[in-house]
Amino acid sequence: MKKRLKYWGWGYEGEGLSPRDRDALLSTLSGEFGIRGAGNGRIPAIEEIILPVARLQPPAGIASICTQEPYERVLHSFGQSQPDSIRVFQADFAHAPDVVAYPRDESDIAAILEWAGDAGAALIPFGGGSSVVGGVTPDIGDEYTATIVLDMTRMNRVLEVDRVSRAALIQGGARGPELEAGLKPHGMTLRHFPQSFRLATLGGWIATRSGGHFATLYTHIDDLVESVSMVTPAGRMESRRLPGSGAGPSPDRLMIGSEGALGIITQAWVRLQGRVRFKATAGFRFPDFIQAAGAVRAISQAGLFPANVRIVDGVELQANGAGDGSFTLLVVSFESADHPVGPWMDRAEECALDHGGSPDVDWRANPDAHLRGAVGAWRDAFIKMPYNREILTPLGIISDTFESAITWDRFETFYHNVRETTIRAIREVTGNEGAVSCRFSHSYPDGPAPYFAFHCATDPNSMLKQWWEVKRAVSDAVIDHGGTITHHHAVGRDHQPWYSKQRPGLFGDVLARAKQHLDPKGILNPGVLVHDEPGQNQPDTTPEQASRVTVK
Repeated sequence: MKKRLKYWGWGYEGEGLSPRDRDALLSTLSGEFGIRGAGNGRIPAIEEIILPVARLQPPAGIASICTQEPYERVLHSFGQSQPDSIRVFQADFAHAPDVVAYPRDESDIAAILEWAGDAGAALIPFGGGSSVVGGVTPDIGDEYTATIVLDMTRMNRVLEVDRVSRAALIQGGARGPELEAGLKPHGMTLRHFPQSFRLATLGGWIATRSGGHFATLYTHIDDLVESVSMVTPAGRMESRRLPGSGAGPSPDRLMIGSEGALGIITQAWVRLQGRVRFKATAGFRFPDFIQAAGAVRAISQAGLFPANVRIVDGVELQANGAGDGSFTLLVVSFESADHPVGPWMDRAEECALDHGGSPDVDWRANPDAHLRGAVGAWRDAFIKMPYNREILTPLGIISDTFESAITWDRFETFYHNVRETTIRAIREVTGNEGAVSCRFSHSYPDGPAPYFAFHCATDPNSMLKQWWEVKRAVSDAVIDHGGTITHHHAVGRDHQPWYSKQRPGLFGDVLARAKQHLDPKGILNPGVLVHDEPGQNQPDTTPEQASRVTVK
């Protein structure tokens, strides 16, 4: 029997935290941080979920690739964001899609786009459903007659492998394990492993500018894309396959990060690497987060380009059973398909020790250092983290994250202000103390990507409202203190107001006009990335102000 995805949480039915892990999580939040839930902890059975009557029926020509089965409509009603989780456990499915379509090829997609446009229905592209920012949640407004979700996972093949150039042509609906399985016989790998790897698709990674697990150099899917094919209501667009080009604004850059608002990414040529043969991982403990950040900066600016270099503060280690709260952990890893990595690790160790770090586990004496000590405990907790929310949300406990990026010169001020804003917002909104932590997910020579997590108990009856109040406060702080509203989680619906503030106003207007040309009826993922109409994006400066700008 084929495994089914959960509609209430992460992964497949039958997967999740063990009773022991569940008890440990709740005990830690309660005992160490005073966070205790007041909800009933109950998962709504699918038979109890009330779905609206479908407003649209597929035409005969594409009926065979469409479904209106209740489980499918429920599954495609939400992604994996905190507000999505809250609404699932509140059994709020009033916005469920009317039809779920599974295209087999580009001609199917073109037919579905034409049907949706003629019917005045919104069309929501769906890959792995792993969006944590409302990117696939079909909240579309009243101007559409119905909602169609376009699930891409039947277009999941590796079509061609070019071993000479080390590239592959892969369909957009291929999940991480599927595409890696297709590349393995060729001795190659895409080497893009976000936490959503098991479920998310190549097209989804490209559409959201996904950041992978590797923390330097090839951090984003952007770096791995050679060309992209997209089907839009206005026609098909395919960029030329090249290793690089200086020919004007790149068409790839319009499609990468388009979040399903401009078209459907159907396939892409992506750059490959040899499979890893040499690895080394080490951990170092620091008494202070800012001190550890100095070591990360030194490693990042040394030109070593480790596969992983991140720090995890004491609160996050403690909340996940990987530490006692007294130290910050730095994890650094190197890997190569070509050569031993010992000299690179030697230099990274020097940087860590020079900044006051002390070894967690001796990496020279323990080739399995990544499985030992605080590093091993953190690794184990990280793998389990996506399952935490389905335990905590029904108890009325918010467990959410947000990430950003900032240059090194502004990092320390940014970190303190955003962290304090989050602590204060939790206290003011919920009346409770919470737990706020920070780690680095990625690092660049010119700045880190701080990744914050926060946990707090709420009033279960006001949980969604309280989450939004905290979210608004922390998002305002991120923008006001110079960071990006998202480093790798994408914009979606949740970040749209702050993305509009971050981008130049004139660019927003150009983007809206591009959408109007590619999607003239405005059916593609409404409310994501761009406004419905151009002219709603005010420029940063008026022409009079622009004439007074001084170039320094």
